[in-house]
Amino acid sequence: MFKLYDNYLSFVKNFHSFFSSFSNQKTFLNFLPNFLFGLINSESITLSDIALAIVPLHNDILLSSIERRCSRFLNNPNFSIHNIFDSIIVDVLSRFKNSHPDTNRFFISFDHMFVQDKHTILLFSLRIGKQGIPIYFKLFPGQFSKHHGDAFKSKNILAGISYCHNLIKSFFPDSEIVFLADRWFGNLFNLMNFIDSLGDIFVFRCKKNMKVFFFDKKEGHKIWIPIDHLPHYVHHSALFHNLEFTSSKYIYNLAYCQSKNHKESWLLITNGRPKMAKGFYGYRFGSIEFIFKSQKTNGFYLEETKVLKHHAFDNLYSLVCLANLYLTCLGSDISKNRSCYKSIGFRDTRINSKTNNYYRIKSRFRSGLILFKLALNSSKYYRIPFTFTLYDS
Repeated sequence: MFKLYDNYLSFVKNFHSFFSSFSNQKTFLNFLPNFLFGLINSESITLSDIALAIVPLHNDILLSSIERRCSRFLNNPNFSIHNIFDSIIVDVLSRFKNSHPDTNRFFISFDHMFVQDKHTILLFSLRIGKQGIPIYFKLFPGQFSKHHGDAFKSKNILAGISYCHNLIKSFFPDSEIVFLADRWFGNLFNLMNFIDSLGDIFVFRCKKNMKVFFFDKKEGHKIWIPIDHLPHYVHHSALFHNLEFTSSKYIYNLAYCQSKNHKESWLLITNGRPKMAKGFYGYRFGSIEFIFKSQKTNGFYLEETKVLKHHAFDNLYSLVCLANLYLTCLGSDISKNRSCYKSIGFRDTRINSKTNNYYRIKSRFRSGLILFKLALNSSKYYRIPFTFTLYDS
């Protein structure tokens, strides 16, 4: 008879040991590891699926009873998983070492995510390698609520920018922080001015109808023109320094990026070097867009939630972010310590026969999830760390 390693109970005990450093509420700690395990194992945020995944831990309890307990856990006003998530992010970054080629440069992307018409999420992510991890979020009511507009108010976005700036600078005081945002934010100059006042860099995508004060050689003086009328090239970028934007004449730089591979051009406003803007902005897709995908159709199917109450969904989404963070940490451990995972049976990278360079074929999130599933009740021993240690490898 084979010995089985990493059973349900061992996973839960290890999670309990880690979380006990961040809370002393016994009732809370008794069920948080169970819920997180069930969330990851079921790859679903549906309470019935989570309950089914943790049934083996409670053989003497009915499935319906476990599902009700999951619901009570999320709705308990005394439990704040959001606070636990914030504390864990601080702990993870305190042990993080940036080994990215851009030394001491951190890329933070932010955007809104909509969970059907029920909830709106303002999410900030930190780029790790070619993907990202959530580091800050705030929830708002869905689009049919009278308070839906709060998600788009500058004060709430500014609060997130300030939080992320202070978080990174508290551990990496000499770092250069780059904020990236899509074109919905491209006309919010109060955000740009605030980031500039912090000494950070921003790269925002603009809408084509924004006007700039530009020196026209034919006219012999400056004229107001839409930014998509600026002189540009067909297949590479045109760079502009010290343009005056809008009637308030905010002075920033612009990169007009064209590519034969993309029909639509990128109009990128920045307070940094416009030559770097295109490369910087490209990091946004692997960062925040990856998180949206891993939390929805490529991960936990967040859009299928039936949780309507704000506090309950805040707890649920905090758990989704914790699961995302943990699996990314697990995947980064595979990349960092490859010799410890020779017997896994799958590869997260492949070698290019022409250049002899390795390239990633599975994300850190997906690699971590595969390892989690392989290790569970396996006759083979797998190295599964529970320390939430993140490597930038």
